[in-house]
Amino acid sequence: MNMSTVTELISDALDLPRTDRTYLTKKLLESLDEMEELSAEEQVTIERRSRELREGVVKGLSLDELKEVVSHKTA
Repeated sequence: MNMSTVTELISDALDLPRTDRTYLTKKLLESLDEMEELSAEEQVTIERRSRELREGVVKGLSLDELKEVVSHKTA
């Protein structure tokens, strides 16, 4: 899944009614509790992204910045 798809997914989720967002949040949190072991590829990706953040190659987004990006994508 690419970042554009994730951004669209977030945008769609934020448009849901409150009860649906609550249900979705609950299910996402439950899925973290049931987290399976990461594949080698997933671990490499996590390590690479963490390194890029530490080294300043990429910049993380605050929640407010993410909301701004999502709102522009849906406008």
